Amino acid sequence: MLGRAVPPAPDQEMLRNAITDGGAVRHLLREEDPRLRNFRLCNACGSCTPYCPARINDPGANGDPGYLARRVTAALQAGRRPGLDLADCVQCYSCETVCPRSVSIGGIINAVYETERLQPVFRRMLLDRGGLPPPRAFLPLYMERGHLRKFIAKAIRYPYPADGRAIDEVRRLLLHPVDASAFSVPGHLPQRQPLARPDRVFHLNSCCAFNYPPGADLSQKTILAALGIRYETSRMQTCCGGAPPHYMGGAGFADRLLLTARNLSVIHDAFEPGGEIAVTGICPTCSDSYAAALDVLSHNANRGGMANAALARIGREVTDPGGAFSVANVLDLYPPLYLDELRRLVETRLTGLTVGVHVSCHYRKMNGTLAVPPGLQDLTAVTGAKITRSVMEHYCCGGVKNLFDRHRNGRPPRELSRLNRLVRQDFMNHRLDVMVVDCPGCELVYDHMGVPVLHITELLALAMGAEPGGDTVCVQGHLTSLSPALDRIGIL
Repeated sequence: MLGRAVPPAPDQEMLRNAITDGGAVRHLLREEDPRLRNFRLCNACGSCTPYCPARINDPGANGDPGYLARRVTAALQAGRRPGLDLADCVQCYSCETVCPRSVSIGGIINAVYETERLQPVFRRMLLDRGGLPPPRAFLPLYMERGHLRKFIAKAIRYPYPADGRAIDEVRRLLLHPVDASAFSVPGHLPQRQPLARPDRVFHLNSCCAFNYPPGADLSQKTILAALGIRYETSRMQTCCGGAPPHYMGGAGFADRLLLTARNLSVIHDAFEPGGEIAVTGICPTCSDSYAAALDVLSHNANRGGMANAALARIGREVTDPGGAFSVANVLDLYPPLYLDELRRLVETRLTGLTVGVHVSCHYRKMNGTLAVPPGLQDLTAVTGAKITRSVMEHYCCGGVKNLFDRHRNGRPPRELSRLNRLVRQDFMNHRLDVMVVDCPGCELVYDHMGVPVLHITELLALAMGAEPGGDTVCVQGHLTSLSPALDRIGIL
């Protein structure tokens, strides 16, 4: 940054003296929330600004590469909340990943966002049912589109699979919160080791998939079976805790860590002692949660001990987190290990289907590249669909949090945010038939903004011969019809 002085890191005491309004920022500083403690290392170098997939900085408004961080730091120094729409941040932590000091501007934004919600809605839902909102929370999204029958069919046929005993364990675990300052959010995750082909995996139940037509989840199980990979599931597994901040706030990093640690204990119970357990799923937020938790638990004995002390209240423990588990999202598992087998399994090439690909923010961050990795494109190409590239691949879909914020604030669910409008217009400009995504949350957002969308597992299952309207892909459950695109290529 030649010719420009870099502002010094804000002084902690100056910050404390500047906060006079008794609001969320003062509360967070007084409680020494670790997300704000990290902020004090920020020197507004600008590394994070161009990597924000939600474009919350509105890059057209200011050419200063340090503008995003500076907006946040200047607001705190002045004793006010950051002058941003806090709901726009989807908590992917890409900013933290690229920061040379591992500062998380997104963590600061979401700390304020969560604190401002005086009633922790999502935490209550975790206590009530161990996962995402009950199906009735989605009712307005269906009613606004005139799809009451689809909502009823989904709620009856595909209930959330958590066992009552699991929900009781989550309730007892979270009724005694652990101080968030006991743990620090990991900065740069260590480089993951290449995977070996597993003959058996634990398949994670995704909250988003089960609160939405579960075609992605069912398609994933179909693919695993076709590849000869045995999979285990458990009704004792609950939400990983990674989703709450994206929806309604109220669940912090300590809650997320304990929920994931509890699930690791559940997964361990499903396998015989000895050997590494491969944990896989269709949701990158789940994968991110488990990778972060394993990093925290395996690299600091004190943190692991505190987590196990909390788990002891429900009779659980996580042993050898660093050596017992490996985490593999579908984009980690299939492209490097099974592309040739998947090509042989294709029965119907989807020639004539023009698609865009959207790799989720959370996978890009977890993968450590922040560029659009080739895995989703490679898997899509296996099906024979034509891929159209776009600069919007580097953007966020708009975030499920925005979808629910609009609902909670009484705005119509189809009232699109700025980012939603950009993404939807890009789809229209390229005259795409379908968007292909790797994330159930992204699928939910695209579907509700009126864009035909398929999870990559659903696209693969269709190419492998699954009936579109059958019990695997379940396209009839989508709010935005896929019939015109699928009928045109002769598979519906």
